[in-house]
Amino acid sequence: MSFRDTEKEVTIKAPWGNIAGLTWGESTNPPVLLCPGRMEPCSAFRPLVLQLPQNFFYVAIDLPGNGFSDHFPKGLRFTMYDFIPTIVKVREHFGWEKFAYIGHSLGALIGKFYNMAYPGRLTRIVDLDPIPAYYTVELDDMASWYKKMYGDHYTDEVYKKHTSDKETAPKYTYQQVKEMFKKVQGLTDEAVECNLERLLEPAGDGLFRLTYDQRMKSDFVLPFTPENMKTMYTLTDVPTLSIFAQDIVDVGGYSHVPFVFDESAWRNGNYRHRIVPGNHDVHVNSPRIVAEHVDKFLLEGLPRKAKL
Repeated sequence: MSFRDTEKEVTIKAPWGNIAGLTWGESTNPPVLLCPGRMEPCSAFRPLVLQLPQNFFYVAIDLPGNGFSDHFPKGLRFTMYDFIPTIVKVREHFGWEKFAYIGHSLGALIGKFYNMAYPGRLTRIVDLDPIPAYYTVELDDMASWYKKMYGDHYTDEVYKKHTSDKETAPKYTYQQVKEMFKKVQGLTDEAVECNLERLLEPAGDGLFRLTYDQRMKSDFVLPFTPENMKTMYTLTDVPTLSIFAQDIVDVGGYSHVPFVFDESAWRNGNYRHRIVPGNHDVHVNSPRIVAEHVDKFLLEGLPRKAKL
């Protein structure tokens, strides 16, 4: 049986509903949890996982409001902090004492703060183009931060949109949605297929609608200054690999946090970074380029007695 054939659906119970996901490999192997970005399903990790070592048990999840996972309760605005219990529930479901963590975009941000809230659980951290993980806010800009994060949510128009049922969502042909994702996210045909398989549902007459929570379109920026962020992030002793997309680096996506390219800033000497050609979704567009770095990093964390 090929590694691709080991793929299985998983459902995990949480107080607000079900967390859906996919797994690959044998559950007796060292666990690796993969957490996607916003409006990105767990299936977007498939191209990367199939390039990684088969010595591990990979679990990729749909965040609440994404893919096949249930949405958070309607009404309230949620932030990155509200996603941390999702990771807790996954760990409890599988009974993991410790596990490696791979996060893309928003998923990287969630992993950062899970690691702070639950120290000692993560064995390795891989950040895949972690743009949201390095969002910062200057102290004199708190008013605009609040308006963006909370104030706008409670206007009549936005609140209605954020709490509307999926039945009111726009309808598209499959080709229309595919072209939209290719244009907006710069995805390849294969990457689009990996995303849409868990983001669409039939809406009748050959049309489809997107099912993700409308609140996922909002930002999850946290009010930390660059100095705060540097102090918090570089304190960890968990071996960490950050992979940055060249396109995002070129447009200055990390210019406000130069420490991410300074490996000496991590006081425990546990950080390394790589810059790879591609855009924000390089892990699904060009998985082999990303896998060659993640592969070596994960294998370094296996016990010496493990057979490679």
